[in-house]
Amino acid sequence: MCVLFAQCNILWECDDVLPKAVPFTGNQLKINGYYYESISNNKAFSPMILYGNGVTIKIDDVAYNIEEMDEYIRKKYVNGSRYKKNKYIWGVFFVEDRSIRVHRLIEDYPHRENIWEGIILNDTTFQFTKYTSGNNVSERNEIYHYREFSPKPDSTNKYIK
Repeated sequence: MCVLFAQCNILWECDDVLPKAVPFTGNQLKINGYYYESISNNKAFSPMILYGNGVTIKIDDVAYNIEEMDEYIRKKYVNGSRYKKNKYIWGVFFVEDRSIRVHRLIEDYPHRENIWEGIILNDTTFQFTKYTSGNNVSERNEIYHYREFSPKPDSTNKYIK
């Protein structure tokens, strides 16, 4: 039993499913803040922070008004460090012309990569139109809006090279 656990733990830490991060040097999107999906009643949902080093943090299933979202990110991510230990919030993103693609892992063993693909509408808005998880592909209509925010959480982590 201990041997199996040790092997799983090694696999857990060495799982290299995500592509390597590539620095984002374009001007298609602003990256000195975060993006959020807007839902009814002026709520901000599922913030995504993009960094110049090609890394992203996606905070799932959080809905607040925009000011509360700022405070949540400040408290849990800028002033906290627990997020550094959660490999499932980290990902990489790629921008090519007017397209955006985000790669992340899902909490499932064996780990599977999931991919959001979409179009950049302007430098403050993008829309995910497709989601792939394993062999499952689905259409999406998720529009993300930019919010200037500083300071952003630290993007260094042990999961993305």
